[in-house]
Amino acid sequence: MYKMSQSCEVQKMFGSIVSEDFYHAYSYTTTAISTVSNALLIYILLATHVVHVGPYRYLLLTFSIVDVIISFVHLALIPAIHMTKFGYIYWGYRFLRESTAVGVWAGLTWVLLFYQTFVLLAFHYVYRYVMLCSPEWLSWFRRRPWRNWLIVTFVADVIFVGGIFLACLFGFVPTDVSRKAFAPVLRKVYNIDLFASNAPGFLGIVYWTINEKGQKQWIPFSLFIIGCVCFLFFTTALIMLACIMQIFKELRASRFANLAPATKRMQKQLFRTLLWQTVIPCITSYTPLAMVFLVPLTGIPLGGFGTVFIMSTALFPMLDPYIVIFLISGYRKALIGLLANVIKPTLGQASHQVARPFTDTNSQITTMNRASYA
Repeated sequence: MYKMSQSCEVQKMFGSIVSEDFYHAYSYTTTAISTVSNALLIYILLATHVVHVGPYRYLLLTFSIVDVIISFVHLALIPAIHMTKFGYIYWGYRFLRESTAVGVWAGLTWVLLFYQTFVLLAFHYVYRYVMLCSPEWLSWFRRRPWRNWLIVTFVADVIFVGGIFLACLFGFVPTDVSRKAFAPVLRKVYNIDLFASNAPGFLGIVYWTINEKGQKQWIPFSLFIIGCVCFLFFTTALIMLACIMQIFKELRASRFANLAPATKRMQKQLFRTLLWQTVIPCITSYTPLAMVFLVPLTGIPLGGFGTVFIMSTALFPMLDPYIVIFLISGYRKALIGLLANVIKPTLGQASHQVARPFTDTNSQITTMNRASYA
C-alpha cells in the first residue's frame, strides 16, 4: 500500500469521503460474499437440470465465473477515481509503487473485465429474444446453434470490449498533459506523487486545458475518445431495451398463450430474472459510471465521489447469483434441498446426543426423544 506522510495521517484516503480501513473491509467483504454466492450458483447450475432452461444455463455459468474474477481483480487493485472539473483519473492503490506499464495494464484489466459483464448481459437479452420470439431474420441461429452463438459471442466481444480497450489504450494512458494536470490534485488530496521515480501508472482523461490566453480550450481528441466510450457503453443498454420491448410484445401475443403452462411459467421466470439482473447493475454500475464519464464535462468537480461510484460496482457480482437462485423456481428448490441435506444430519446428530443419556435407563423415553427430533 502506498504510504502517506504524517501530515496526511488523519486525512481520508479517498478524497476525504471513504477511509482506507473501510474501503479495505468493504472490498474483502464483497469479494468473499461474491465468491461464496457465485460458487453456490455454479454448483447448482452444474448439479441441477431445469427443464426449458437448456443451454441458457451456460450463459448463467459464464456470468458467474466473470463475476468472481472481477471481484478478485477489484480486491487486487483497490481502484479509485477522482473527478475534477476538467476530467477524471483512475488508479489502483495497490499498484502505485509499480512502473507505469504495470499500473496501466492493471487498470486496463479491470476495465475490460468489468465491461465484459455488460456485453454478457446484452447477450443474455439477445439469446432470450431469439429463443422466445424466433424472428425470421435470425432463424439461421437454429441451424447450427452452438457454432453460430459462439461466433456471435466472439464478434460481439471483439467489437465492444475491443473498442473499449482501444479507446482506453489511445485516450486514457498517461501523457505529459494528463500527468501534469492531475499531479497537483492527487498530491494535495491523497499525497500521491505522480512524478515519483517509478512514475505510477493510471488511466485518465483531460477534457480541456487553459491556453496561453487564460481561456478554456477543449481537447478534440479527448472528446472523441469519451464519445466512443459512451457510444459503446450505451449501445449495450439500447440493445437490452430493444430486446425488452420485443419480449414484452411476445409475452402478450396469442401464440405465447398457447404454450404449455410449465413452458410459459419458466419463460416468465427467466425474463423476470433478466429484468432484475438489469435493474440492479443500472443502479450500481450503469448510472455511477455514466456520471463518471459525463459529469466532468459540465465542469462540476465531484472529487472522491468517483471512488464511491466505483465501489458501488462491486455490489452487483455478489447480488447477481441470488437473483438467479431465488427467481427461478427450479434453482430455488435445489437450494432448499441442498440446505436440507446440510441441516438434517446436524439435527440428527443433535437428536442422537440428546437421546443417548436415556438409553440405559429407559428405552421408551429414548425412542420418544429420537422421534421428536427426527
